[in-house]
Amino acid sequence: MKGFKFRGERILEWRRAQADAARGEYLRAAETAREAARLADEAQASADRAAAEALTALGAPVGIEVIERHRIWIARQRRFADGCRQTRHERQHAAAEKAALLQVANRHVKVMERLRDRAQQRHRELERQLEMKTIDELATQRFAARQQH
Repeated sequence: MKGFKFRGERILEWRRAQADAARGEYLRAAETAREAARLADEAQASADRAAAEALTALGAPVGIEVIERHRIWIARQRRFADGCRQTRHERQHAAAEKAALLQVANRHVKVMERLRDRAQQRHRELERQLEMKTIDELATQRFAARQQH
């Protein structure tokens, strides 16, 4: 009997390549999401520091131009922090989409691997049956040879 050869091996390899590509995309997306989260946290901390510095500056007598400068600076920092939070949200959403694609790709690989395992099990069973048939035939021939002598 011939050795086992899975007919879907090329498809399995293709599915594995797809899963590897999806894993790489997910890892990149997750890394950019982590970086965006870090930047958003830093931007929020910077906006909070700007507001705290403005409160400290208001404790002493200052001119209207200093107050206006602090107000503009705080507004700029908050806009930047809002933009960073929006970017973080988008990147996290993209990472979640890539994670879903990776999950589907892994599922496809597992399906093909199960098909291969089942085919291999059937092949082993056929080999075992053929071996048992050969053993039975040999035993029958030996028995018949002994009966003739």
